[in-house]
Amino acid sequence: MSHLSKLLQNPQLWRSGRRNQAAGHNSIGTGLRRLDQALHSRGWPLAGSTELLCDHFGLGELSLLTPALAQLSQQQAIVWLNPPFEPYAPALQQAGINLEHCLFVHCNGLSDQLWAAEELLRATAFAAVLNWSDNSKLADRDLRRLQLAAREQQCWHIHFRAAATAQHSSPAPLRIGLTSQNKQLQLNVLKQAGGPAGQQLLIARAAHLLHEQKPPEYWPQHTGNSKSRLLLARLPRVKTPLDAGVELH
Repeated sequence: MSHLSKLLQNPQLWRSGRRNQAAGHNSIGTGLRRLDQALHSRGWPLAGSTELLCDHFGLGELSLLTPALAQLSQQQAIVWLNPPFEPYAPALQQAGINLEHCLFVHCNGLSDQLWAAEELLRATAFAAVLNWSDNSKLADRDLRRLQLAAREQQCWHIHFRAAATAQHSSPAPLRIGLTSQNKQLQLNVLKQAGGPAGQQLLIARAAHLLHEQKPPEYWPQHTGNSKSRLLLARLPRVKTPLDAGVELH
């Protein structure tokens, strides 16, 4: 086989005029047909960094991920690194996420968080690492280390960052801006490897986010004051009627 033939078979090479047939082999459907169609991989890429950029957290960004996370959590563990609010275990379970496969990590300081993110991505034990960063401008070197670790270990790195970082370059293959538009969530595909960018989608927000959810400032927040490098805690298992010995009819 010639060197050119080998090069053309590389799944990371995008050939103009046709969609890379191998692109969807390492992806998972989003659960939203329009979003799948807008993404070059026909779903969330399961290796490398995916950046979701928004002005504030709690506008429904997790609802875009729960169908895929629910599927992945049935077989492998998922890590939640420095979530801005304490996730509500019953809601995660209702979304189909296996709580037994959820691991929460809280770090103190940016350097510890970057260290933990890279170590978790390289651990080969997790299907996905959800990582929330503050408004700090991360060094290109740090972002590249995270992207490389996620790509090499075939781990999905979901990186939540501030909307202002859209103005900065990033090695992440997929970057999507998120804004709240009343009853809808607007998605702006800022960048995707091997495919076009610039698509804008409006996704209906779940009714419970509009009518039942309290404002984010009333959500419980992590208040741990431990000086240890990492604080590891698993979500408590939610009891079901079966646990109490109640028969279901």
